[in-house]
Amino acid sequence: MARRIFAIVTMGLCLLMFTAVAAATASNRSATGTWKLNLAKSSYGKMPAPKFEQLVVTTDQPKAVAWKLTGASADGKTYISMYNGPIDGNYHPMTSSETGDTVAYTRTSSGIKWVTKDKKGTVISQGTNELSADGKTLVIKGTAQGPSGWESFVSVFEREQ
Repeated sequence: MARRIFAIVTMGLCLLMFTAVAAATASNRSATGTWKLNLAKSSYGKMPAPKFEQLVVTTDQPKAVAWKLTGASADGKTYISMYNGPIDGNYHPMTSSETGDTVAYTRTSSGIKWVTKDKKGTVISQGTNELSADGKTLVIKGTAQGPSGWESFVSVFEREQ
């Protein structure tokens, strides 16, 4: 009987320690902060690369995310996009100076998977966001509807704050 109690207590302590380590890891790997696009490390296929992008993530929780992206396109036109909502696999409005898109986010073991649709309900981009192990680099990989059809892209953001 004493061995059984010892085993249960030991198992409980291990689970508690695992939970504490997982929570610490999760908090250290938060994308919350200010990010700047590194154009030299990014690629956009045949799509024109932006001149500048800054991403500010204000919420990065298991079931919610909030962010604001400001940038300048290849022709110098500025833009802003924002999202503040759930990560639940359902489509929700995304505020943008360019279009009135919707986005669906799903949390994965390595980051976030997303799909955006335009006002007509047509998928216009999809991809993943992955935070590096050290929390200093955020890589957004995906495909988007470009001038020559679907194009793959990789946007590499580096943490500023």
